[in-house]
Amino acid sequence: MEIYLKQEHTFSVPVTVAEHLLGLASHSQLKVLLYLLCHADEPLSSAQVAQSCKVSEDAVEEAVSFWQDANVLLSAPQQPAVHLTDSAPEQSAAAVIPLPQPPVQPAAVPRVRSSSSNLAMMPSEIAARIQENRNLAEMFRAAEQLAGRPLNNTESKSLIWMHEYLGLAPDLILMLAAFCVEHDCFQVRYMEQIAVEWQERGVMTHKAVAADIRRRTEARTFTGKIMKLFEMQRRPTSMQQKYIDGWQSLGLSMELIEMAYEKTLNKKGSKLSFSYLDGILQKWAAAGIRTPDDVQREDAQFYAKKKAAENSAAAPQKNSSIDMSDVEKLMNPY
Repeated sequence: MEIYLKQEHTFSVPVTVAEHLLGLASHSQLKVLLYLLCHADEPLSSAQVAQSCKVSEDAVEEAVSFWQDANVLLSAPQQPAVHLTDSAPEQSAAAVIPLPQPPVQPAAVPRVRSSSSNLAMMPSEIAARIQENRNLAEMFRAAEQLAGRPLNNTESKSLIWMHEYLGLAPDLILMLAAFCVEHDCFQVRYMEQIAVEWQERGVMTHKAVAADIRRRTEARTFTGKIMKLFEMQRRPTSMQQKYIDGWQSLGLSMELIEMAYEKTLNKKGSKLSFSYLDGILQKWAAAGIRTPDDVQREDAQFYAKKKAAENSAAAPQKNSSIDMSDVEKLMNPY
């Protein structure tokens, strides 16, 4: 079979990729690498690479981590130790190719204490760790059963990092993995965020972890009910989640939140304003309003005062003692 390369714009690919890593790299990892090599001299973001390669941003970060571990991508420019001359022996393409920096913004540089992404560990090293430690081997088998698939390199490295760096026992890591799988959030960054929080708060026993997972499950259930009530198609933003967590901490019932939701829509039209709705709920909580019956009594009192104020304002009086600012407040309680 004869194949010829069309002479157009080309770029170099490290020899080690073609000879040793094609069978180890996934489809997404190869696509990301080719895109990075093609745009080696351009500033790139994870979002841009993800959009161009038709993969998720998590897949981009996973690919960058894989190629960094394989010493194909570097986190800083590499200065060649030897410059080629006419008399120097010819070097392989991998020795002279300018390696691009990973497609991450400066603000996204890994932090040592909060991420496993700076942990340099080849897949062969991960396999050796698992083979040497029976507890780790059992943890990995159980984690893959929970995920329903083999773990990728980033996930595997993360589990080892949580065990060796954060000091979490394998059974605690499995409890975390089970929680994340159950709630469809089996993602490295989210899992490590919880693991770091556990380590900082001293949540390192089976009892403490079970209590924390129970709390998080209740919070996610509460959030799910709010999303259903508000007919939200996407997960709440961080600011919206703060409001929701605040309502849960106040112990507000879903019936009370629904009444505040209806009042918000009546005032704001079809647009949901979390800040306006929160204002209603905070006012009710401060006034000791805890049930729908309390709201109805409050509304009845408000409309009675409003009607009395309107009648008094309309009556001809020479020396009226009514403060019109109070009337305006009654006209708009929220």
